[in-house]
Amino acid sequence: MQTPAQQVSQLAQQNSISTLVARVRARSAGTPMPFTSQGPVENSESGRGYTLGREYPTMGHGDMFSGIVTPVALSLTFCIMVGKTLAK
Repeated sequence: MQTPAQQVSQLAQQNSISTLVARVRARSAGTPMPFTSQGPVENSESGRGYTLGREYPTMGHGDMFSGIVTPVALSLTFCIMVGKTLAK
C-alpha cells in the first residue's frame, strides 16, 4: 500500500498541466478516449437489428391476428360445433 505522501505525489503528477496538454494533443491526433460510451453492439446477421415480434417466422401475414387469434378462434369454433352436434 502506498503512503499518503506517495499518493499525493502521484495525484499531482496525474493532474499536472503538462499531462493535461499531452492528453489534449493526443486526442486531437485521433487517440480514442478511454471509458467513453461506445455505439450499441449489433449482433444480428442481417444487420437490421432486432424487432419485437419478428424473431421467429409466423404463419399468415406475420401479424398477431393471423398468427395467434385465427388458429385459436378456429379451434374453439370447431370444438363448439362438435359439442353441439354430439348433444343432439
